Amino acid sequence: MAFDMKKKFDTYWGKGDKINFLLYVAVALDPRFKLRWVKFCYIKTKGKEVAEGMEKRVKGVLDKLYDAYANDGEVRVQVASATPSVVMDEDCDDRLTLASEFDTYLEQEYSSVCSSEVDKYLNDLCERKDIPDFDVLLWWKNNSNKYPILSQLARDVLAMPVSTVASESAFSTGGRVLDPFRSSLSPSMVDTLVCTQNWLLSTVPISLRQAMDKVEDLERGNLM
Repeated sequence: MAFDMKKKFDTYWGKGDKINFLLYVAVALDPRFKLRWVKFCYIKTKGKEVAEGMEKRVKGVLDKLYDAYANDGEVRVQVASATPSVVMDEDCDDRLTLASEFDTYLEQEYSSVCSSEVDKYLNDLCERKDIPDFDVLLWWKNNSNKYPILSQLARDVLAMPVSTVASESAFSTGGRVLDPFRSSLSPSMVDTLVCTQNWLLSTVPISLRQAMDKVEDLERGNLM
């Protein structure tokens, strides 16, 4: 049993490079963790070299998704120019202070490094992790003006439910077998079993006597 369960687990989670990379992208789109969390976890488990390689791969997937959304007809947002131009009169050149030159230099350097929303987002500081009930989708909604394209991507990726399956089904050695008893149930019997289960699991107390009276009235056709 243990070997069968381990085999089933390894099929989906055994190798990090075989996992659906959308799971990594979802982590990267969480402003509390970003790619730094992916890299940190891989450093702890696989070493720095593997971590850096995985970081590049996830970043590549995120860039491709961003490009696809940027080129999509529904999203028409012009990203700010990488090199902002500064128009000044010739008479003002002599009065340009060292501080203003330094500010211009910082703007040019920052824009050249962060040419897309992805780079700007990943280079920003992570949000605090001690905020209770942090809503990731609400954060992206509030920052949609800052990251118009990336917020569309985050909305689609983070809103995607992760598939789940009952553990007894995932690790069952018997397989998906429908025995003759289950396959021979009539529709009315299935309906009865489902209703009975709802009654048994209901949090509202049920009066069996009252329920039986209603059934008898229904059978007699006296229920108004």
